[in-house]
Formats: sequence, structure tokens, C-alpha cells
Amino acid sequence: MKRLLKKDVIFWVVRIIMGILFVGNFVSVFFVKDDSQQSRLIFNSAQSLMFLLASFIPSLIERKGQLEIPDFMEIIFIAFCICHFALGEIGNFFYKFKWWDSMLHTLSGSMVAILGFSIINSINANRNDQMNLSPIMIAIFVVCFSLSIGVIWEILEFAIDGAFNSNMQRFRDTDGYELIGRAALVDTMKDLILDFIGAAVIAVVGYISIRKDNRAFVDWTIRKREIIIKESDETGF
Repeated sequence: MKRLLKKDVIFWVVRIIMGILFVGNFVSVFFVKDDSQQSRLIFNSAQSLMFLLASFIPSLIERKGQLEIPDFMEIIFIAFCICHFALGEIGNFFYKFKWWDSMLHTLSGSMVAILGFSIINSINANRNDQMNLSPIMIAIFVVCFSLSIGVIWEILEFAIDGAFNSNMQRFRDTDGYELIGRAALVDTMKDLILDFIGAAVIAVVGYISIRKDNRAFVDWTIRKREIIIKESDETGF
């Protein structure tokens, strides 16, 4: 109960802060006449709202899928959302620190790759967590899964840029001039390459782990609640 409470407190404190940011930015739109400032306030409101919606994804998955996500995975997820939406977009860290975007994409590639291993473990939960695919196929799946999520994210950034005239894909320079040709593709391709690197590192670590004891990231498994209850009944805990 204490463990659960600690995680819930972290989530709700962050949600309240982002909710205040959302309301503050949204209300300010009606008191600002400058178009550029209005656009920025609308963008900040959208980012705050996206954060709030994203923060409920883990609990929604748990409830709808009758799953149990490890607490530390949820905390890592919310920390990543803070770094991206609150600090990166609203706090403008993507412009203040050139390495911020690269760091987040590398980390996200690794995080999604770990989720990929968790999915494999979950599928095989009824078989005592023994992975039945060959280690190399599992590693390939993990990398492809991570890259697929990265591509979906880039599509989302493209859509947001079109809707709010933002610059999430960095197709404009710091002075607001649109980049032309290959230069306009650099940020998107860099992001996907870093997603791949982050995923590949985890895939290699997982591959080695599977080759050794066949239990890569077993402790990081998203599991069915009925299986957890069954195991608790069998062990008496």
C-alpha cells in the first residue's frame, strides 16, 4: 500500500502542476493580443494537455488490460514526459540545450526497447517466462518495435507542427526561417537514428542476457493480474 501510495502521490502532484500550467496558459490566450504570444500560449496549453492525457496511459492500460505494470517503469515514463513536455517544449530546453532532444530520443529508444522485451516476457508468462523465439529474433523484434514507435512519434510531431504552427520537427532555424532541402530533414532523421541506437544497445544487452540465462528483463515484465494472484496463492504471499 505504501509503495502504491508513493507512486500515486508522484503522479498526482505532477498532474496538478501541469493542470495549473494548462489553465494558466489557456486563460492567458484571451488577454494577449500579440499573435506570436497567443500562438505560444496555445502551444503550451496543448503540450500541457498532452502531458495530462499521457500521464493516464499506464493506469488505463492496467485497468483495461487487467495488467500490472512495475511501478518503476511508470515512474520512468512520467519522468520522461516531464523532460519532454514540461521542460523540453514548455520550458524551451530543446533550444536552450542542443543535446536535450538527442538525449531524450536515445533514452526513449532504450525505454521502448525494454518495453519490447517486457511484451515478449508477458506473452510467454504462461510458460514460466521462458522465451521461445530465438535470441536474435527477439533482438530484431525489439529494435523494430522501438523504431515503429519512433516513427509514430515523428508523425505526431508533424501533425502538431501543422496544426499549431510549432517547430517540433525543427524545420525552421532559431530565427524562424524555414530550412530547405536536406537541411529540413536532418532533425527527423537524427531522431530516428538515435532511437535506433538506444534500441540497439538494449537489444544487444538483452541478446547477451538471453544467451546466458534466457531471462532478459524478466523483472521488468508487464504481467496479467490473474497470473500474479495465482502465484501469490501458490506461494502463500
